[in-house]
Amino acid sequence: MNNFEKRLFLDYLYVLLNDLNIKSYSFENIFDFFCDEFRVSKKEFKLDEYGELLLDNLSQEYEFKRKITYNIKTLKEKIRPKHTILEHQLLLLKDIFKLDEDEYGVLTYLVVQEVNNMFKELFKCIINDSFDNFSHVFLKMRYNRSRRVTESLYLKNLTDKKIGCELNINPEILTIFDNPKCKTSNQIINILLGKSEKSNLTLNDYKHIENERIKVVNILKSAVEQKKKGINILLYGHVGTGKTEFAKLIANTAKIPIYSVKTEKENFKEADRENRLVDLYSKQDILSRADRACILFDEAEDVMNRGFSCFGNASKGYLNKILEETPVPIIWTTNNIYDVDPAFLRRMNYAIEFDKLSDSTRLNIWNRVLKKNNFKVKKSKIEELNRAYDISPSIISNAVQMTKLTSGDEKDFEGYIENLTKVVYKKKNVKNTKTFDVKNYNVKLVNSDLDIDDLEKKIKSCGKLNFSICMYGEPGTGKSEYSKYLADKLGIEVIQKRASDLISKWVGETEKNIADAFKEAKDKKAMLIFDEADSFLQNRSNAHNSWEVSQVNEMLTWMESHEYPFICTTNLLDTLDEASLRRFTFKIKFDFMNKEQVNLSMKHFFNISNANLNIKGLTTGDFATVKKKADFLNITDLMELSKMLRDEVKLKQSKELKNAIGF
Repeated sequence: MNNFEKRLFLDYLYVLLNDLNIKSYSFENIFDFFCDEFRVSKKEFKLDEYGELLLDNLSQEYEFKRKITYNIKTLKEKIRPKHTILEHQLLLLKDIFKLDEDEYGVLTYLVVQEVNNMFKELFKCIINDSFDNFSHVFLKMRYNRSRRVTESLYLKNLTDKKIGCELNINPEILTIFDNPKCKTSNQIINILLGKSEKSNLTLNDYKHIENERIKVVNILKSAVEQKKKGINILLYGHVGTGKTEFAKLIANTAKIPIYSVKTEKENFKEADRENRLVDLYSKQDILSRADRACILFDEAEDVMNRGFSCFGNASKGYLNKILEETPVPIIWTTNNIYDVDPAFLRRMNYAIEFDKLSDSTRLNIWNRVLKKNNFKVKKSKIEELNRAYDISPSIISNAVQMTKLTSGDEKDFEGYIENLTKVVYKKKNVKNTKTFDVKNYNVKLVNSDLDIDDLEKKIKSCGKLNFSICMYGEPGTGKSEYSKYLADKLGIEVIQKRASDLISKWVGETEKNIADAFKEAKDKKAMLIFDEADSFLQNRSNAHNSWEVSQVNEMLTWMESHEYPFICTTNLLDTLDEASLRRFTFKIKFDFMNKEQVNLSMKHFFNISNANLNIKGLTTGDFATVKKKADFLNITDLMELSKMLRDEVKLKQSKELKNAIGF
């Protein structure tokens, strides 16, 4: 024992002497230790023939306690009150967290029994071996005071949560006392806070949100300089768009140290909601006395999407208080704000939405990640991968690592990209392989009830883009292809969504996906195409569930306010909600080809002129299918091709064809 531990041991023994069971086996160990450590002769005490203490009656017990009390007082006077490393570290913690005497007394009690087993032996002799008894006997605390002290130490992250009568030191705090070189406040604070975060990205990586970046840097600087309380910044949006790195980057740009709230506990255990809030509270307490600092709370949905409080009860008031009174700015990141209580969102001072990245921004990320990982890929291949996979930098990095590990090539690299993307996005088809070649598109092959060639010219001449079109009709009649053709003629990008991209089994997720699609189209000033619109625009009068109504309402709301071209395609017009039909600027029916278009298609697909076919029920989709089959079988004969086209029509269930003649 060092001098500090000796004085403390004597203090505890002196105060607790009357409550100790001096006849217990544990006390025999303590008494032996006391005599050996402090060089006290057992001859001063009455012993029997076996060398054991004579404690057969009350007078003998009284005499024993009187003598040991005298020894304790005498010994304390001889021990110099010189500070040891352990005591110095405890006093530093007391100053860092501004602990009162009771809190300091409890912290000392918890620490010393971890660093010296004899203290544990001493406390075993206390009645019921409980912290509550210790706090009452030694610190003279009543129950209510003891409860407040333990709660305070827990919120400062110095102790674990009190369970029953047990209270334990936070294992992470013990690392301070395991290191004798840890002698300054700054050294301890660095252990408690962890390292200040640094971003791996640069300002050039966020040119697409440059205005928002400038604003939030100014907010951070002003808040820190003015010591403004209650500053909260929210970064939300799609996975893999760089929210966490952006938070670090703006703090680095503002030259303000940023510290992350932990997502794991000791021994790599996952931190739950309560653990994360306690870590936040502790960091707020420490950083409230720093000149410049802010906090990063990544994956904020861990706490904002459920009921919570400091001790697990469902209370919004607890987090509201954290938001309103935080002494240092907090940057919160989340992928989903739709389940977050509006009360929390209202307390944010500034918010930035992170949408899907543009093609050019993604291409820069591909080049940067590949360069950083020293992995060479041909320029043309990178551009191809960028078009095919809309993924985050982490997937690219992981694919590079696997390719290097297995000494793979570009083909293997793409294989790892596809493999990881399927898992992350939970889809089987993740590669965008379809490309539209406007040179091979012939508008004359489309049989519609509106002159679509003339429509394209008039839309271009009027210069307006806030139109919508509902294209309906039989499958394969060219609805989606005409949408892409129109977008190409207007010189705008296409964002195409299938029903499988939008509809989710989770309540509210479909509405979110619809909103995200419209916002993405707005940001990119692109044409938004919804295929299979009947899947999410069903007539609300036939709805059986509230979510069926809400997703139609979401669609109608966006249709009314959207500023750029919006196109829906469907094969089932009669199932669409009437209110949605009224909101479309144009409604165009796409029908089977007429005789002239069939023979024009023979020239377009097979280079056969004057075929003179009269087959009803054909579409451009049928010709594309037969063309592919004929190429495989090397068929060029008109009669064979005619038979293959007729076979395609026979498979159709269209009412319009049931009584048709000529096929």
